[in-house]
Amino acid sequence: MKKSLLLALMVVFIAGTTYANGVKVGEKLPLIDIEQKGFMVPEYDIKDGKMIFKAGTEINYKKWSSSELTGRIGVVYHLAARSGSDEINKPFIDALIAADLPEYLPESPYKTTTILNTDDAFWGTSGIASGRFEASQKDVAYACYANDENGVAQKAWGLKTKGSAVIILDKDGTVLYFKDGKMTQGEIENAVKLIKHKLGMNM
Repeated sequence: MKKSLLLALMVVFIAGTTYANGVKVGEKLPLIDIEQKGFMVPEYDIKDGKMIFKAGTEINYKKWSSSELTGRIGVVYHLAARSGSDEINKPFIDALIAADLPEYLPESPYKTTTILNTDDAFWGTSGIASGRFEASQKDVAYACYANDENGVAQKAWGLKTKGSAVIILDKDGTVLYFKDGKMTQGEIENAVKLIKHKLGMNM
């Protein structure tokens, strides 16, 4: 039953998937390294089973490799640092939040990794976008955030500029679903079902 459900979901996804040059469903996500700015490292406390940003501390950065996405089920949410790009797939993000996925602790089996392409920003606004991005990390300490100042992910993965892309990954880094652009309601529902299935959650 579970195998047939997964197969059905994958058939739906593959039939409706848009391919970028470097992202293909059923294949490994091409590795990248983000060195400028990079991965946000917040200081945090654990409260009520959830990572909470430690007040009075600052966000640090480290070089980040997409190889760190392996080992758990995950969503990569890629955004241009432009006004309105975060609205393109907001319904999907809202659906992830509503699904209450197990992502609240450092070693949780699921994580959402948001990559902000600050190379793709209106002139003079990248600093503002970076500041807002850090504020988001402080609000949601358990989520993963990477600031990509040179647009490494967008270029390596062949993503469109000025937009939003969603990639769902298996534990070994295999792409389960990819959409460069606005997801339909049906795609959103199937994406959440696929993630829950992979995590062994009741649907």
